[in-house]
Amino acid sequence: MASEIAVFAEAGRLSKEIAERALSNEVIIPGKTALEDVSWWIQDELERRRLVASFGLPNVYITGPGGIEAGSNKRIIRGGDLLMIDWGAGLMGYYPDMKRIAYVLKEGEKEVPAGIRAAFEKAAAARDVVRKAIKPGRTGKETLAFINKSLEEAGFSVMKEFNKTSDTQKTQVFTCSHSVGDWGHGIRPSTAFFQVWQQDFKILPTTFLSIELFAYTPASEWGGKNVRIPLEDDAVVTERGVEWLYPLNNEILVIR
Repeated sequence: MASEIAVFAEAGRLSKEIAERALSNEVIIPGKTALEDVSWWIQDELERRRLVASFGLPNVYITGPGGIEAGSNKRIIRGGDLLMIDWGAGLMGYYPDMKRIAYVLKEGEKEVPAGIRAAFEKAAAARDVVRKAIKPGRTGKETLAFINKSLEEAGFSVMKEFNKTSDTQKTQVFTCSHSVGDWGHGIRPSTAFFQVWQQDFKILPTTFLSIELFAYTPASEWGGKNVRIPLEDDAVVTERGVEWLYPLNNEILVIR
């Protein structure tokens, strides 16, 4: 099992490196680069390194005040865009699933707007609650119930349906941590709505999990509308709880 953890961690490290290079000025020139250009750069990088992926063409998309505006198409990236990547590079039969986020500075801006930064910080705080709530020995269904209870106790509003927010000033959170390892969406225990039958499986030590959540926080820069922050990184469950397998997403990347 130690060798499996090592290989999966390396796959995650490679995925992180490529994703963060893709969401940088190495690849993106605001006003010139299209979303699909970034997707194809990642695909070319996979082939150059002789890696594979379990999700097809990497998904690079823009989230705005009205939700997802465009994904992996000819839309030109410009100042004020909030970019996301959802993907993973497979190595030796192991497939991570992760997200990364970047903000494109507008002319005159020197940093990510305060409201968007605050939304990310709220999402990261919710992720810490989720991580601490996952312990070996419970089923996926039991784990999801405990996660939601823990989030509410921490002051978050738990969403009942994916992308269905309510009228509240609280940060609203929807979680869907799921199995990874053999595929980007694996066949082992899950708390995710899209893997209902796997919610009956018990989470045990050595389980690889993608710790995934979506947090929605109102921001004045978006006229009080929610900034949707998705966070996702991979971990292994041990007797001690959840342990990350590579450096996780701790900041919004900046594109100038």
